[in-house]
This record gives sequence, structure tokens and C-alpha cells, in this order.
Amino acid sequence: MELYRLLQQQGFGGRKECKQLIEYGLVELNGEIVDNYRQQVELADIRQLVVDDKPWDVVSGPLYLLFHKPPNYETSHKPQHNPGIYRLLPYQFGNLGITAVGRLDVDTTGLILLTNDGQFVHALSSPKKQVPKCYQVTLKHAASEEFIAKLQTGVYLNDEGEEFAADSIEQLDSHVILLTITQGKYHQVKRMVAAASNRVEQLHRISLGSVELGELPQGEWRHLSAEELAGLGWS
Repeated sequence: MELYRLLQQQGFGGRKECKQLIEYGLVELNGEIVDNYRQQVELADIRQLVVDDKPWDVVSGPLYLLFHKPPNYETSHKPQHNPGIYRLLPYQFGNLGITAVGRLDVDTTGLILLTNDGQFVHALSSPKKQVPKCYQVTLKHAASEEFIAKLQTGVYLNDEGEEFAADSIEQLDSHVILLTITQGKYHQVKRMVAAASNRVEQLHRISLGSVELGELPQGEWRHLSAEELAGLGWS
């Protein structure tokens, strides 16, 4: 394919914008600056692509990303009161249709999966899938035995008409627990903690299924590995 079409495919803009990037000498292919937008390229032959001094991993299929959400960002393409998380990603991802698998509240931090594969979003968001989500929860009051017992046996949430119980709980210290759930109700962790007579001060998601956030810094992203996708039942 012609080089400018490759840039279009990678989300760098429309036909005009991509041609200009090449004509202005802003595209480096395999270590050499290319100024002919009609140069023929093959995906298999691309070892390195740099656009406007920024290296770019060539996308040849659906994208599956892990992102560390900072506080005070909305998980929305059209944020209302705070900036959206997508402004922290390369702008090309927006042109490739990247969206989040579920949401985290504005003040919640941690792991979010991002993709442009609609079937992946549906599969992991479906209640039938019951993907475990683990949160580190900092509490206002110390986690008493009674509090832990309520979360283990189940608490009623307003308007739900049924009990919701933690799949597992690990107490890290007097005011911090690891809470794992498989449902995805609105503000579920905060509502469960409130129903058990406590309050969430900080909420941080550390894993989804077998995928762990690890040491990825806030505001950063990386590609999911083949092993991680397989662990989610996706390949």
C-alpha cells in the first residue's frame, strides 16, 4: 500500500493530513525519512515507524491495551466535569475507535482495559462472564470482624432487591482491604461498603480477571500480551 494510506490506517488523520506529514519530512520508516507519500510499503517489512519524532507500533489488527487511570479523570469520550482519560493516550487511538471495557469512577484509580474490538468489550462486560475484579479499598473506619462478615455473607443494595457478597476479601491492615467481585453494578464497591456500615476513602482496581496492573505508572498504557489475552479467554 502507499505510505500515506498506511498512516491513515494507523489513525494519523485523513488523506490530506497524512500526505502533509510525509511531505514535511515528519515520517521516518526503518531509520530513513520518507518524503514521497506514494512510496509502497508492506506491513511485514516495517521494522520501525516514527511520526513527528514519536515511535509508533504499527497496528495490524485489533488493539488491546492496559491503562492505569489516575484520579480526577472521567472514563468518557465526552467528559462533563473533568478531563477524559483518552486525552492521556496517543491521539491516533481515538481515530482507531479505542474505548474502555467498563468504567471507573472519577475518583477511582487503577486498571482499565481499552480496545477497538467490540466483541471483546461485550464478552468481558457481560454479567454471564463473571470476570473477577479486585480492588484495594481504603476505609474510613477500621475493618471490624462484623464488617468483614457482612461483606462475605452479602449486603442489600438500594433498588437491586438482592444481596451482593464479595467473592473474596483479604485484610491488608486495619483500614485497607482487597475486595474481589464478579458483578459490575453502578458504584458497587462503594455501595457494598456503605451497606456494611463503613465508607470508601480510596478505591484502586489492581486486577481484572488474570490481568494485573503491576507497576505500570499512573497515566501510562501498554499492550496486553498474548498470554494475558488467553487468560481472559480471548485469542
